[in-house]
Amino acid sequence: MTLRIVNWVLLVVSAIIASTVMARAEAQQDAALDCFSEMEGGVSWATCLETMFAPCADLEVGSEAHIGCLSEERGNWRAAKVDAEGSLLARLSEEGMTELSGLMLAWPKFVEDKCKAVAETRAAISFEAAELGCQISELALLTNEMTACLDGRSAEAYCQLRDE
Repeated sequence: MTLRIVNWVLLVVSAIIASTVMARAEAQQDAALDCFSEMEGGVSWATCLETMFAPCADLEVGSEAHIGCLSEERGNWRAAKVDAEGSLLARLSEEGMTELSGLMLAWPKFVEDKCKAVAETRAAISFEAAELGCQISELALLTNEMTACLDGRSAEAYCQLRDE
């Protein structure tokens, strides 16, 4: 009986910690997305990069801890992209879905090629950190674009929403 209580307490504590970490990640992502939307008003890309990579900024570039942090951030941005994509797909018109499908089929190869090229230019510092950083940037920008479509801020051809 005591072991069950201990296991239950550990489970509850783990759930609380996980939800706190997720809330912190979402707040950081929201700040980065807000920054992107303010770029037309004069906010610089460098400012948005600082915001986007703030969780890993204090770690030595290329260290195991830094790579681990970037990997976790990439996972967080993948989850955000999947959420935004699901919301967008639920609202797109048939024409919009056709346009987006073509883009999304090409996107993984585009990111792979671009990020490998970026990483090669920064291999002396850390190939892996540069590649992860590039992947995070691309995921964040795609998430931002999908969110912009949902918010009515995108002029992209795919952004044709159905009437609600």
